Amino acid sequence: SLKWTRAQLNGGRLTRQRRKASAWNAFVRAKLNRANETRGPGERYRLPAYISAHYAELQQTYARLSESEKKKLRLGIDDLRAMRVNIVRSNPKALLKDVNSTFNTMEKEVFISEATCSWVCIIGEESSRSATQRLPLSKLVSLSRKNIQDGLDNILQKNRLASKKIKMNYENYEKNIVEVYAVAING
Repeated sequence: SLKWTRAQLNGGRLTRQRRKASAWNAFVRAKLNRANETRGPGERYRLPAYISAHYAELQQTYARLSESEKKKLRLGIDDLRAMRVNIVRSNPKALLKDVNSTFNTMEKEVFISEATCSWVCIIGEESSRSATQRLPLSKLVSLSRKNIQDGLDNILQKNRLASKKIKMNYENYEKNIVEVYAVAING
């Protein structure tokens, strides 16, 4: 589904809902970075080992911080979060389904707009003729059916939905035209 695909690509709820930055986390991160500056690549502290080794010292130092210093630490974390680039995971099959469904929807919209345009053209031609001359009802019905058939043929040929001409079926229109070829006449 589209919801599942978006969750896979964007990492789900975790990327959308962030918690407020913790001053304690920012403080410990800064202390750990300072402690690791002088150490070599193989000798650096890992976070759990550093906290367990220096827990009492970290708590005492953190307790002495003022609210403004804690706020400054939180803002520093917020800046880091803003600069961080979220890596998007890709699921090729789900992405392909999403793209295909989008294109299918676009094709159907184009289809419907072309059918509507041809119907408006048919109505426009008939209204201009009837203003100048009166035709019998049977002639008007046959002209309307001919114009509808021509419009249906044009749409089917443009979109390559049928290789042969399809006869308009007025009795079973929904079943034979709309459901099979996804073409609907509006108006």
